[in-house]
Amino acid sequence: MAWQIKGNDPAQEITQPAVKASPTRTASEELSVAIEDPNPNKLPAGNIWTYNCEIPVQLPESFLLSCGDGGWYVYNIKWQSWGEKEAKATAVYSENVCEPNCAEGYRVEAPVDLTISTSAKPGKKIYLTNLVMSASTEKNFENGNRSLSWDLGEFAKMMESN
Repeated sequence: MAWQIKGNDPAQEITQPAVKASPTRTASEELSVAIEDPNPNKLPAGNIWTYNCEIPVQLPESFLLSCGDGGWYVYNIKWQSWGEKEAKATAVYSENVCEPNCAEGYRVEAPVDLTISTSAKPGKKIYLTNLVMSASTEKNFENGNRSLSWDLGEFAKMMESN
């Protein structure tokens, strides 16, 4: 599911989420539609943005952390707050453990708490770029840490400087 932006101006208000249908397993049953709202608290997006790779987004339902290969990503994001200085959510972190190699690796997943902060103001938009993911269970990440930090604006900044 993705949020739809009304009109061509990305600063315009966000409308209802798009719906993905997931058919049931037997043809005799009706098709069912599963709706998971990444914004269950109906938070206003305002002029607050972040990045998914180099693409500006508001209240995203997922992040690709390794833009080239999708080896690390966060999905099923549920936003609790979305403000000028900070945003908070819960999500699922997924990582490809490249053993014996990345093509044949396996994925590990864990619930995480997200905080995005450090607003930057290029132009009139406010961007939250510093993502901190904290394990919300007793499990550590594959690197042994309980939290990981990521600059969501790093790739966009590199693209702007070229």
